[in-house]
Amino acid sequence: MRVSKPSCQLIKNLLILLIIMGCTEVSAQPEESKAITIMLGKSGPEGCELLGKVTGSSKESEAENDTTSYTERLIKARSNLTNEARKLGGNNVHIVHSNNSGRYEIPGVDKEILYIGNVYRCH
Repeated sequence: MRVSKPSCQLIKNLLILLIIMGCTEVSAQPEESKAITIMLGKSGPEGCELLGKVTGSSKESEAENDTTSYTERLIKARSNLTNEARKLGGNNVHIVHSNNSGRYEIPGVDKEILYIGNVYRCH
């Protein structure tokens, strides 16, 4: 089977257009979908720009449901931490302090999980 020269050129142009559209779509991803690295340790990432300090808590109000599971509280605290990092334009968080009293079911003890960290933009 032989393809005419104009048809071949049309196919070539369509492929180039699809590649350009694909690249544009990838670069236009919303900030919410971009990964944020959470780090622990003595020091933050080297060669990165420090943007500020953020806090992520599993508790958003005093009326929080006391029956929320540990896993749900942990996810909520990490999610709040990364959302705050995104607001500053960062892609890395170095946790400098964590309070994880919410792991155990002790009557009268607050179950809040709290992370405090520095936000960095690394290239």
